[in-house]
Amino acid sequence: MSSITPLGTEADWWTELKASVKDREKEMVAFRRDLHAHPEASGEELRTTKRVASVLRHAALMPRVMDDGCGLIVDLDLNQETDTCIAIRADLDCVLVPDAKDVAWRSTTPGHCHACGHDAHTAMALYALLAIHEHVERIRPLKPQANLRFIFQPAEETSKGAQGMIAQHALDGVQSIIALHVDPYLEAGHIGLRTGPLTANCLSFKITVTGQGGHSARPYQSLDPIPAATNIVSLMYQLGPRSMDSRYPLALTVTSIHAGKAFNAIPDSAEIWGTLRTSREEDQQRVKSRLKEVIQGIATTTGCTVNIEYPHSSPATNNDHEVVEMLWAAAEETVGQDRVTLIEMPSLGGEDFAYYQQVVPGAMARIGTAFQDPNNRFPLHAPEFDINESALVTGVRFLCRASIRAAMEAR
Repeated sequence: MSSITPLGTEADWWTELKASVKDREKEMVAFRRDLHAHPEASGEELRTTKRVASVLRHAALMPRVMDDGCGLIVDLDLNQETDTCIAIRADLDCVLVPDAKDVAWRSTTPGHCHACGHDAHTAMALYALLAIHEHVERIRPLKPQANLRFIFQPAEETSKGAQGMIAQHALDGVQSIIALHVDPYLEAGHIGLRTGPLTANCLSFKITVTGQGGHSARPYQSLDPIPAATNIVSLMYQLGPRSMDSRYPLALTVTSIHAGKAFNAIPDSAEIWGTLRTSREEDQQRVKSRLKEVIQGIATTTGCTVNIEYPHSSPATNNDHEVVEMLWAAAEETVGQDRVTLIEMPSLGGEDFAYYQQVVPGAMARIGTAFQDPNNRFPLHAPEFDINESALVTGVRFLCRASIRAAMEAR
């Protein structure tokens, strides 16, 4: 796929850099495990931010911590004659699921787990930055046309972090941006790439059904929100997929229903939580319109008041063709042609990296983290999720190669 001119032969700088990354493998594994054992929810990543900042300061780098103490930015000068940057983004937060693994680095915070691999993303970006910093005097003679900016972002899971970083000038002077995401079913040592959409348009929804509580022995004296809620769920599943072209993917999923706490009392209200994911924006709008119709119909027939809100949203990622071409060349130079995979179909997962791509060209790559034993492979956000840590060296080397290549190709 790549048509970009290589960076030359296996020059001494690259040989030395690759070796230094391998030499620090135990250190980066320990760092990743520390983050895994101490996960922090979106908007609460104070300890994680301090851990990253401490490592950077120890290396004589000067991070800029964000206003609320969550997230940071650090620049690395490769060419002091330019203000242009290539950005590398990593995310810091965890997901709100329990950790079911029996490992020494199991989460110490109940109900919180790095089950989406953000601990690995942070470790790979951090150690790529350190490796480039240590070899910067070997890289500057290559005459890079841009500097590097590493963005360690909070609150990806709530789709608020990228927008917050942009508001705090994270993209000022940035020409393009790259990122990695772990893939628990792609073989370790492999890299996956795709031009165009990589993830879906994603909305979280919260439906509140309000009735009138009462005694379970006299339901006629109440306005029961539970039948209304269950009918909403049923109709959503029936009618949502039928409101759009079935040739395109849709994932409309109810993830939680909350109502009451007593055996013998009808509650005042019920809540329905879930997500709506589509590959196309127009499909999302069609399904939203149908959900509104379903809610209005249930409200009319049951007498309950029904309200829907969308707390979190993220657009589909849109991997830029030229950035993907650059990443493909860097991937081949890092792992070899036979280990670079074309991702055929976009995921229906959500990713707020898309907000950066609305400002500057960017692309996200998949880094394979699958265990050799298929029985140890669990999907993202599963309580048993973990990564094959041998992938950390691959990810760091790839980020180094891609960052330097992007800086060389900057205009």
